[in-house]
Amino acid sequence: MTLAVRRPTGWRRPDAQTLRILALLVVVVGIAGATGLPVLGDSPLLTTVSLPWWLLALGFAVTDAFVLNIRVRRETHTLTLSELPLVLGLFFAAPAALLAARLVSSIVSSALTRRSRPLKAAFNLCLGAMEVGVSLALFHLIASGSEVGPVSWVAAYAGALAADWLGALAVCTAIGIHEGRVDLAATLREAVLNPMPALATTTALITVTCLSASAASAPLLVVFAAMLLLGFRAYATLSERHLHLERLYRFSQAVGSEPETHDVLHTVLAQARDILHAERAVAAFRTPDGSTVTRFRIDADGRMTTSVDPFDPADGWLATQVYDQRRAVLLPYNSSDADAREWLASRGLLDAVVVPLSRGTGIAGSLSVGNRLGALRTFTQDDVLLLETMANHCSVALSNGELIGRLRHDALHDSLTGLPNRADLQRRLTEALAEITAGRAAGAAVMILDLDEFKAVNDTLGHHEGDRLLVEVAARLTTAVGNAGTVARLGGDEFAILVPGSSDEGRALRLARRALHALEEPIALEGHEVEVGGSIGIALAGPQSCDPAVLLKQADLAMYDAKTSTRGLRVYEPELDADSPRRLTLVSELRAALANGDVVVHVQPQAVLATGDVVRVEALVRWEHPELGWVSPDEFVPVAERSGLIRPLTTRVLDASLAACARWRAAGQDIGVAVNLSTRSLQDSDLLDDVERLLRRHGVPADRLTLEVTESSVMADPARAVALLHQVRALGVRLSLDDFGTGYSSLSYLQRLPVQEVKIDRSFVTGLGTEGENAAIVRAIVDLGRHLGLEVVAEGVEDQGTADVLTAMGCDLVQGWHLARAMPTDDLLPWLAGLRRHGSLRVV
Repeated sequence: MTLAVRRPTGWRRPDAQTLRILALLVVVVGIAGATGLPVLGDSPLLTTVSLPWWLLALGFAVTDAFVLNIRVRRETHTLTLSELPLVLGLFFAAPAALLAARLVSSIVSSALTRRSRPLKAAFNLCLGAMEVGVSLALFHLIASGSEVGPVSWVAAYAGALAADWLGALAVCTAIGIHEGRVDLAATLREAVLNPMPALATTTALITVTCLSASAASAPLLVVFAAMLLLGFRAYATLSERHLHLERLYRFSQAVGSEPETHDVLHTVLAQARDILHAERAVAAFRTPDGSTVTRFRIDADGRMTTSVDPFDPADGWLATQVYDQRRAVLLPYNSSDADAREWLASRGLLDAVVVPLSRGTGIAGSLSVGNRLGALRTFTQDDVLLLETMANHCSVALSNGELIGRLRHDALHDSLTGLPNRADLQRRLTEALAEITAGRAAGAAVMILDLDEFKAVNDTLGHHEGDRLLVEVAARLTTAVGNAGTVARLGGDEFAILVPGSSDEGRALRLARRALHALEEPIALEGHEVEVGGSIGIALAGPQSCDPAVLLKQADLAMYDAKTSTRGLRVYEPELDADSPRRLTLVSELRAALANGDVVVHVQPQAVLATGDVVRVEALVRWEHPELGWVSPDEFVPVAERSGLIRPLTTRVLDASLAACARWRAAGQDIGVAVNLSTRSLQDSDLLDDVERLLRRHGVPADRLTLEVTESSVMADPARAVALLHQVRALGVRLSLDDFGTGYSSLSYLQRLPVQEVKIDRSFVTGLGTEGENAAIVRAIVDLGRHLGLEVVAEGVEDQGTADVLTAMGCDLVQGWHLARAMPTDDLLPWLAGLRRHGSLRVV
């Protein structure tokens, strides 16, 4: 058995993973030496036939060439008939000759046909030495002094099978080091149940018996061995083709069932990467004029990323073949074509296949895979045909829904309002700054607008009406700005306005006032006249401005000052970074409060409606300022987000909540805790490590922690948030979708999020007993949760009548003042004890 994992990288200082592989290599070499050296000088068991080392080496090379590729997760390893020459060598060759044959075969095979990195090649070489050493030790231990017969047969089986199983264990350990986890028991079970080593050993023993009886039977045995190898190769080929057909069938089903552009492309790229054993898959679409290319890419991490780039002239020769000549391009490993080698190197690839994606009578783009996973071969014409078949399915799926135009549009536009999104704004801002640097423009202005009281609209009227408001705001801003600039939506209730070509502060202020004036007219929503204002921050770019991120941050600081000072409009000045009194006070003293432990956690119980039992509490952060008194979380949490304190704040809440949970468990109360995550927390790559570390520190089971996220926090960066939530869920932590409403985006994303619970927004629960429309909404959410297998929590329950209505609807849990107000964590157990003494624990 050989390890066949290949991932192309350049030389670098050995990391922890490489050092662990080297340690495993030392162990393998140690086993090889301990088992093989004591018998290395022994003579062959039989002398009727003498097998030279070079003939055995040729046998190993031939059997290694006839392989069956088996994939374990994203890695490929092989099954061979190498037991044939191994067993023959045990009987008819000196141990030293057998070891030399195995080593020479491995070296020559790696040099001529394999694409493994040096570390992998060294591992395979040492693995071969270990397998030979173990086989020799067991064979000579059992068969010493015996002739061909049952004893020597048992010795051959023991040596060959033990070597195979030990090799499987070593390969499994190497993959575990590489992947971070592996199922050793399952791997060993598969190795023990695999019939190929026993079949090859039996065939070799038949050969040994025949040769020991008559050396003249050698030609017949050679013919039989050749037929066996050819049959094995044919079976491997048929097996792989059958697997490809099955995957193509599932691929066509998956692609045909996806209604959304993003889902179609994600399925196509993920399946292409999987079916063709590739490390990377890319779908690229050129604009009609060929100036811009939109790429959708999936790498080894399985996450799809999108980029919009100018057309690279280096792609010209490839574009000519794919777009103009409409033909597939095979770029194999060690291609003799200089253009192909240069293109592969520029993309960090060893090999690739590129095929056209058609639309009607033209070519809309290309589908490509790169870096074949597997050590024995590169991409072939069979792979080209396979990828072309997948591309045809992809083209049909995209064309049926007229999706290709939307691909280019959606990559740069907000799906709700149709405005340019953050990515497009950054692209346009980068271009505007480049014009300034080149001296072709005097400056630029960027504005960030944040709506006032938008959350109140969502809470009161629901997300659907909130979405309608955002669409109306987008239309009004677009009309107000006109041709003077570009309006973009950054996410949530934040918009941006880019005014290129001018750094005139007066002009920017006039345009900003015009935008605010456009919001003064009330907006009709669900029979109500809703007034919504806004706050605008302005940042001006001059000749020294070159960083879009810095300019956007400056506009954001100015907007925050405009909002907190109620002026509604502010131009950025350097003093804003450290001279906003209220913000300065909150930032500096919040940092001190976190360091001193003055930020505390209160909890509000959640009870099961069916039994009345309190099973979980929600953690609510509290801060009592020595001079300002109790500061609302709605005020200091945004400050923490903008000042970089959100991570220590989140860590503090998690730490205090899990510590309290551990104390409750120690007191015999197995009560879980729910903690809210902010938008910035979902973009923090360290969140996963923090959660895992704190769970381990306090000894709290992962399923006793629930992390609550809102739809808006996920939508700020859906791809990153969803990927992080899946990783958190993999730890065993429960996830809850907070403030759940009836908006279409909530429903469409609910199935994609790995949540176990939804919380009905309190705006629907308030007045539930008297307002029929709210009752219909709540019932719909409860039914939806039941059908999706999700727990449903109603927050804001303030009276027994509301609890009774929720019980009749089948709601799972409730939270609110009717059960209990928020309390310090140390008060929870006395509160529970008091309820039990008075017999009033149940709310049913």
